[in-house]
Amino acid sequence: MKKVKALALLGASTLACLAAVPASAQDAQARPQPPADPAGVIAPATADEPTAGGGDIVITGSRIARRDFTAESPIATVDEDFIKNAGPTTVEQALNVLPQFQATQGAQTTSTAIGGPTASGGRSNANLRGLGTARTLVLFDGRRLQPSDALGGIDLNTISSALISSVETITGGASAVYGSDAVAGVVNFRFNNRFRGFEVEFDGGVTEQGDGTNYQGSLTWGGATGDDRARLFLSLSYLERNEASRNSRSFFADRPGSLASTAGTLVVDGTNPFGVGDAAAVAAYRNLFANVYRAPLPPSASSLVVNGDGTIFARNTGSNLRDAARYGYVADEAGIITQRSVFDSTIQLPLERYTAFGRGEFEVSPGITIYGQFNYATYKTDQLSDQGTFQTIVDPIRVPASNPFVTPDLRIALNARRRPNDPVLYYFTGTRAGRLRVVEDYDVYQFLGGVKGKITDTSLNYDVYASYGETDQTESTFNQYSRSRLNTLLQAPDGGRSVCDGGYNPFGYEDVSESCKAYLLRNSTNLYNYKQTVVQANLSGNLFTLPGGDAGFAVGAEYRKNSFEANIDPANQPVPSTVNGATTYAAPETLGLSGSGSSSGNVAVKEVYAEVLLPLLRDTAFAQSLELDLAYRYSDYNRVGGVHTYKAGLNWTPVRGITARGGYSRAIRAPGLGELFAPRAGVSGTIGSPATGTGDPCDSRSAARAGRVSGVTPGQVEALCIAQGVPSSLYSSYAYTGTLTAAFRVGNPDLKEETADSYTVGVVVQPEFAKSLFRNLSFSVDYYNIKLDDAIGRVTSQVALQQCFNFGGQNPSFDPTNSYCALINRDAAGLLAFINEPQFNLGSYSTSGLDFQFDATVDAGNAGAFSLNSFVSYVLDYKIQTLPSDPTFDYAGTIGNLQIDGYSQSHPAWKAATTLSWFGDLGSLSLRWRFIDAMGNSANVGVANGSAPGVPSVNYFDLIGRLKAGEGVEFRAGVTNLTDKQPPVFGGPASTDFSTYDVIGRRYFLGVTKRF
Repeated sequence: MKKVKALALLGASTLACLAAVPASAQDAQARPQPPADPAGVIAPATADEPTAGGGDIVITGSRIARRDFTAESPIATVDEDFIKNAGPTTVEQALNVLPQFQATQGAQTTSTAIGGPTASGGRSNANLRGLGTARTLVLFDGRRLQPSDALGGIDLNTISSALISSVETITGGASAVYGSDAVAGVVNFRFNNRFRGFEVEFDGGVTEQGDGTNYQGSLTWGGATGDDRARLFLSLSYLERNEASRNSRSFFADRPGSLASTAGTLVVDGTNPFGVGDAAAVAAYRNLFANVYRAPLPPSASSLVVNGDGTIFARNTGSNLRDAARYGYVADEAGIITQRSVFDSTIQLPLERYTAFGRGEFEVSPGITIYGQFNYATYKTDQLSDQGTFQTIVDPIRVPASNPFVTPDLRIALNARRRPNDPVLYYFTGTRAGRLRVVEDYDVYQFLGGVKGKITDTSLNYDVYASYGETDQTESTFNQYSRSRLNTLLQAPDGGRSVCDGGYNPFGYEDVSESCKAYLLRNSTNLYNYKQTVVQANLSGNLFTLPGGDAGFAVGAEYRKNSFEANIDPANQPVPSTVNGATTYAAPETLGLSGSGSSSGNVAVKEVYAEVLLPLLRDTAFAQSLELDLAYRYSDYNRVGGVHTYKAGLNWTPVRGITARGGYSRAIRAPGLGELFAPRAGVSGTIGSPATGTGDPCDSRSAARAGRVSGVTPGQVEALCIAQGVPSSLYSSYAYTGTLTAAFRVGNPDLKEETADSYTVGVVVQPEFAKSLFRNLSFSVDYYNIKLDDAIGRVTSQVALQQCFNFGGQNPSFDPTNSYCALINRDAAGLLAFINEPQFNLGSYSTSGLDFQFDATVDAGNAGAFSLNSFVSYVLDYKIQTLPSDPTFDYAGTIGNLQIDGYSQSHPAWKAATTLSWFGDLGSLSLRWRFIDAMGNSANVGVANGSAPGVPSVNYFDLIGRLKAGEGVEFRAGVTNLTDKQPPVFGGPASTDFSTYDVIGRRYFLGVTKRF
């Protein structure tokens, strides 16, 4: 039905265009020099308009140079002004305004950025259509950049905005032209090669609360000899982004914490319950609650927490909770006790970056030009956070019953067990001894050199180059707990007082002494290295003459090798041991980590490609122009063997001002280094919370236990939960209050390539009548459909829980040995301990939708001119099939899906960015409107009568002004999120989707550019 709706919308839009209704948008194909438009959106030229300077250009998505601006695929192009209108930000933050992009965590963050082969590590990536950052190919002038992770992703932090003249985005597969990774599309950063002279830029910004300051500056110089045979371009830049406080924003005022306190302890004894031992001891325990506390007796399998005064309370029921405000405890709607963090944390990831860039060319002769390029970036993220909840199912931390810090009341509870002298399992957070600090340092460089030119007396052009790049990532973590030293303190008869001042009270709320901190805490360093070598040769020119003109071609060959090496600090590595052929892992020395091992690997590929552009007709009765573009590439990988990719595109201009376009492409993505070779590593698995319809189905607040999931009865849930290890005596009040759990991931060397089929069809209208009324008027509408098979991905923690409990019909018998259930591991109290997240070629991902683009500029005489620019995207479907045997679920119009890359994904039906501008001799003033449609909760997908709450639509407004102050001087000022719009609540109290919504609030920026 949605496809019918799509065709209806597309057909209606096409008819409107043919009728020359002025509902226009930019086809957004590249101009060598952008128009004077403050919105920063490059409008298309008509097919017969010559390029600036009369030279050929190369359209993104093709390697054949042409003299017009036509392309068979939809290309959205923005120029440097669009980037500058975002203020002092990274490129990623500016591009995420466009509806084609799905924002990643990027600058906004919810926790400390932990790096590694497959984690984010503070990096910023482009993510087209929400298909994952690894499926978006990022280029600089049509060439590959140096990756910054084991998946081959390009960190946009390495690109200074001073280098950019425009950014082109093509939707759909382009592997036949560029090779692997161009599944969702291509983002091509174009370099301003014609820049001459000096340019100095500076921008600064601050939030409404006075924090989150941002500064960036650049110095750029371009020069050439008198005859323009030698050209040189140099650029230096600096960017500093500082933290923004979570606690200073009212949205986060009621933020609850995790299942254990920042100070204090959760005591668990699921196999030796409280209140079931010696009759006298049990009577004393019952008396404690009944007569001393005058509070209900907890269930026998309840977890206990020590109050600040030494008394105890039941975490599951809150019975006898005391002094809650002092220690930050709060009770949610089910009475389950959690705790706020007493420390502030940041919602903007701090970043400091330096870049250096140089490019030089020298024309040796009319047919030979040698060139070289160097790009270097060094940047650092530095962030503090709470330590997190400490406990692992491997080598769990236990407190002996003889510990001298056991309070009298807790002693009564421990004595009331069958085995009163047994140690107890305990969960705690370690922030009493110091906050966790993670520093990510990156050094990224790439050298490129080549020769290009034109073969004399022919139409043939050649370009041969080689590039080598390397990325060094140093991940330093400070204030980590030493497992062995903590156990030494806990096991010491004097509580560790002989080791450090005061010893270590595991049940206390006071800060740990400085000498105990020095004894307990340690630092670690993980090192990662990524290398890329590319050698490429291209030949292009004309083949023969057709009725529409000269047939063009491009052929080439490429060799590419990527390698990575991860050297993990020995203290962060699990200790393997093999018994009877089975390998087990002891927990690492660093407490709080599941551990990761060192690893390395490489992927190499040899490729050949060919592309032809066939101008079939020109200036006929039914075709002002008709062009067919065909391409094919064969790639031979050392890991997956030979693969084929191809494409076909058609451009038809029946009359001047109207162009229809469409195409089909087969794209592939070979598995990345991290996907193939990553060692078994512990990570945080996101499961959500019962408030959003996700979380642990065994939780007493869950939709499954409430009977709100189709095909799932409360009785079946109870039986499966108990079979998995939730104590029956605890089941009625069981709760897992965290939104994360420990998870284990490992690479899979047997992965094969993904394959994607992409279809696009659209129309571009630049009506002739408009030339007398508008400086420019254009409109385009394009339909896209991308289907990815054998998708490389993981069964995430959330998916494993839901499928185990038959949310998608995958375990109708509620068998605890079901393949999804086998991934889930619980501890003695039934709490989630860890979930395995295996990686393999899954079923399929697919998405389709419509893109609308509009551009109009009207002259107002002496009053200047007005322009309206708009990018609008409508998502028809976004479907995921986890395994080929699983059903397919459509997540279009929903929020919260985690399966693509482990981060929350939003897929609003409508998303738009529209800018209204006035500009004249003195400068310009622009108002930008960003719209995100309302979304349902992804937890309701596939669930009959699902009631998990979604989010309303959100509107953001930005105001940007520019003032020309003399020759070569321009001042800029702006307000982002003008109305200080707060994000919608999603995922529980004071929670939202950080990658989709603005959590920082209103902010201001000023900037200046001086050219001389």
